[in-house]
Amino acid sequence: MQVIYHHTSSLRTNLLWMSGYIDLEGNSKGVIHPELGEIHTDAALRRPMRDFPPLVWFTTRIAVPACLQQSTIMLLDKVTGETRAIDGPEGSSNAIALNRLALGFPIASIPVTPWPEHAGYSSPEGQGLNDSARAVGDNPDDWWVSNSPVDLLQMSEIWVSPRIANPKLQRSDHYLIDVRRMVTACRANPSAYIPPSWMPTSRAVRLAERIGVPAIQSRGGLVRD
Repeated sequence: MQVIYHHTSSLRTNLLWMSGYIDLEGNSKGVIHPELGEIHTDAALRRPMRDFPPLVWFTTRIAVPACLQQSTIMLLDKVTGETRAIDGPEGSSNAIALNRLALGFPIASIPVTPWPEHAGYSSPEGQGLNDSARAVGDNPDDWWVSNSPVDLLQMSEIWVSPRIANPKLQRSDHYLIDVRRMVTACRANPSAYIPPSWMPTSRAVRLAERIGVPAIQSRGGLVRD
């Protein structure tokens, strides 16, 4: 059974577990970083998004792709509203993302296509994306894509890096069990809320108490429903 991996980070996992799906690129909401405040990502910064529609991206490799460890930081002038892009220093992408994760799915269980067989692969935009990936040591021929959101309950593996700097992913079967429980709980009760994973448990419990909802603790976080 061949498994492919979608790479994400603990900055976004609570949003993923609540939605129950990996959404198409460009549809992600802003997230709250414990040090930097609200952060937005923009697929348009990575590609023009003209030659092919938004996709969900996977790779056959568990290790964090090198292209995801590079970053462009958009600085916002709160007075003028103007933005300015700068290349993030080495390691900044990992620092911002917090703990890296790879979510594994059996190819047979989700609607995916090998990226080299997708029409976007040979488009000008796709070729530019491929060239930039190869330039940092990634192989786009290992990528797979989906044209539609992917159901997280089809996931068969989770790999997590306990370290932020120089991430090394380790398989965590107990976390996979917790994630399935959280996704199922949120589907049963759409008002359920999972705090960011970086929030201390004691703080999350106090927050739940203040707003008058019960907290369900798990090793992967708190589900409040």
